[in-house]
Amino acid sequence: MNFLDKSIVVSIVFGILGAIVIGLADLLSIAIANRIGLIRTGFWTKFLAIAWATPFLFFFGATFSLDSNHWILFFLLGIGNVITYLVLIRSLQLGPVSVIAPLTSLFPIVSITLAILFLNEHLEIFQILVISIALFGASLTVFKPSNLGRISNNFSPGILLGFLATILIGFEMFFRGALSKQVGWLLSVYVPLIISLSFFGQIAVVRREWPWERMQFGTFFLLCLASLFMVSAFFLFARGAEIGSVAIVAVAFNTYPLVPILGGIIFFKERLLISQIFGIVLMLGALALLGIIS
Repeated sequence: MNFLDKSIVVSIVFGILGAIVIGLADLLSIAIANRIGLIRTGFWTKFLAIAWATPFLFFFGATFSLDSNHWILFFLLGIGNVITYLVLIRSLQLGPVSVIAPLTSLFPIVSITLAILFLNEHLEIFQILVISIALFGASLTVFKPSNLGRISNNFSPGILLGFLATILIGFEMFFRGALSKQVGWLLSVYVPLIISLSFFGQIAVVRREWPWERMQFGTFFLLCLASLFMVSAFFLFARGAEIGSVAIVAVAFNTYPLVPILGGIIFFKERLLISQIFGIVLMLGALALLGIIS
């Protein structure tokens, strides 16, 4: 067990930064979707994210020597991103959010399992214990004990979709991390974005939800910000996975709930529950310990 393993520290730092940025992107996307709809929001965020990312191809000299296996993974990640987006948003619409939010925070379990099985990543017993504490803390940050009674023996459609969303997010993050190790952080984000955009475009045509409808300057400005945050978060996750560990960066990426929590405190004067404070301390403390003793 090494102290301050550089790759682990990088994975944690990039994961936390990515979580903060994707949290901002999601908050903006939700606000935009209320104005122009989910499909238009999905189309424009992908389109503008590609526009933001394209200059990086020239600055960082990305190589395009890809084989058929890479393209299969690109396709799976691209369509997976679309399906995950639609399933997650639909599950939150059906609710209850108080159950689905902590449920989806457990997606790293899927990513970690896949990384161990297919990428030969190895976690020591101590790391597994600390990661478990971090995941438990992340769940506490978004779980309200007063809403425990909403869970019944018969799972609602929203909760069932929440389970599916959790699995899909875990797979998506694993594929993104695995691709970054093979083709680099840039292409692992850029190519799937193009594939996702093509699917959103087809959905928009079928549903006749033309992207340019209901568009205003203020909305377009917010879309530019949301897409910039989104692609930046994907880059941070992919780079952290490329340098370090897919499993570790997935756990660090799970600090995402801190963004809406801070937003609620700052803008809506909300107060934290004792369980949320305890969860934040557990999550951040476990990640710090993971970085120091790994």
